[in-house]
Amino acid sequence: MKSEPQDDAATRPAQLVPVPRRAAGVRIPPQERPAVVARVGKLLRAGATYEQISQEVGVSMPTVGRIRGELKIPLAKRAWPSRTVAEVLSLHIEPHGDGHARWTGPMAGRMPELFAEGRRFNARHVMFERHHGRPPVGYVVSNCREIPCMEGAHLTDAVLRGTAPPRLRQPGDSA
Repeated sequence: MKSEPQDDAATRPAQLVPVPRRAAGVRIPPQERPAVVARVGKLLRAGATYEQISQEVGVSMPTVGRIRGELKIPLAKRAWPSRTVAEVLSLHIEPHGDGHARWTGPMAGRMPELFAEGRRFNARHVMFERHHGRPPVGYVVSNCREIPCMEGAHLTDAVLRGTAPPRLRQPGDSA
């Protein structure tokens, strides 16, 4: 005994199935679509963001993306302002306690990360090199009681700790 298929409009309420919500709300009426596409294209070429276009034209951001694809308009290249290493260090290092320094910037696990000049650096390595005048060999750790200390004079590498392999030691290094 097969039952006759019911109308979806009647089945959903009868089975307490919610009606799916449309992401963009009301679709663009076919007679208005050419004007909306032209307006979105003009704003995209002028450099407006998807959010700005969405608010101004009244279409969703995915719709703006689809129209950009239809019109074959390339994605805009946005230049992000970049700080120098010195600017980022002055922004994220603060004095702490008796001659120590604390990192207040972004972290990758327990490693302080420094984003500057379009690159990512290990902040401890940068502080070590600025203080000691050479790149570190191996891990850079603090030799004071403050484990997360970033003060250049408190940072040591394998050479300063005397644990570097002989081939990595530089002339004049002790150990």
